[in-house]
Amino acid sequence: MFKNYRKFFIFTFLLIFSIMIVNTTNTQAKVKTYNQHGKALKPFNVSHFKYVYNKNYTRKDYHKHYQRGHRIKDNNIRSFGGNYRTKLKTLMFLTSAKKDSKHRRWNPQSIAITPKGRYAFVMYPKEVVRYNLIKLHKMGVNYKHPNLTRKQIKAAVKYGPIINTGHGQSLSYNPKSHRLWFINMGTMNKHAKLEELSIRTLKPIQIIKFHYSSVYSLSNELAFDKHGNLYTYTRTSGDGAIKNGTIRISKGYIHNHKVHFKMIMQGIRHAPGYRTQSLAYNPRNNRLYFVSDGGILSAPVNKLGHLKKHDIRDTKFLTRREFEGLAFTKKGQGYLLLNRSPEIMAFNHF
Repeated sequence: MFKNYRKFFIFTFLLIFSIMIVNTTNTQAKVKTYNQHGKALKPFNVSHFKYVYNKNYTRKDYHKHYQRGHRIKDNNIRSFGGNYRTKLKTLMFLTSAKKDSKHRRWNPQSIAITPKGRYAFVMYPKEVVRYNLIKLHKMGVNYKHPNLTRKQIKAAVKYGPIINTGHGQSLSYNPKSHRLWFINMGTMNKHAKLEELSIRTLKPIQIIKFHYSSVYSLSNELAFDKHGNLYTYTRTSGDGAIKNGTIRISKGYIHNHKVHFKMIMQGIRHAPGYRTQSLAYNPRNNRLYFVSDGGILSAPVNKLGHLKKHDIRDTKFLTRREFEGLAFTKKGQGYLLLNRSPEIMAFNHF
């Protein structure tokens, strides 16, 4: 009898293992992968690169003193420096009700919002989670009651499958095509993958492998404007002809399963901080937002390349929290993603 039970167990295990292999193979086979030849960044003459000399509001010691505790109560964060002021208010904590859950998540990296504010997509290491903000609001989630209950999570939160997200801080929504994209890479590289995610299943459905440049590195930030153009940027580190601490922006587009970039030939001389965390686009005022920890800088898209000093808005916030991501609805409602504890904060004007 024992021998028969053992045979049955081995047969069952092999059958389940075979099904898992087949399912994995089928899932991977559905992802269309395109290998782009040549360099994605159009060549340019660096001697023609210019700067807009904005005021430097960077707090030099900020990156050494992140808050190490975990917030569990609603919070307000006010701006205290820079040339533009606003205020952030807690919308909800993302993992407060999941302490004992297998889905416990503590390290969100980026956020994307649908135009009408129905869904918030948050990218964590190895997965994306979709929050139905409208449902959660109707169920009583707001700045006075920001902690999600298990009932609310079951009704309004969808967990995606385990996927390779890379560093994960570039999840972005294209308002023209209504698609989700992210750059799959580490924090900085000359090679990367641009991946499209299904809004319904949260699985990759298209991958474009590309070589950005033989000279310049690509950073892990991404944003789309209302016309479907995409943007990325780096904070230069002083190892090239462009001055240290400058925001260097490139603009691009996706066509025929290829991505193409060109350099904006004017840099913003002083980045908002030492660490690039996110890039966002606000369709209400047509501005790009460059996010660092505790600081956010913005510039009008239609003036990129010929910016004036007064075009630059820079805001410093009274906090030691890590700013992980930023996204806007069509009407300009803003959502800021923070860590420790994972939290979405909201604001109405920026």
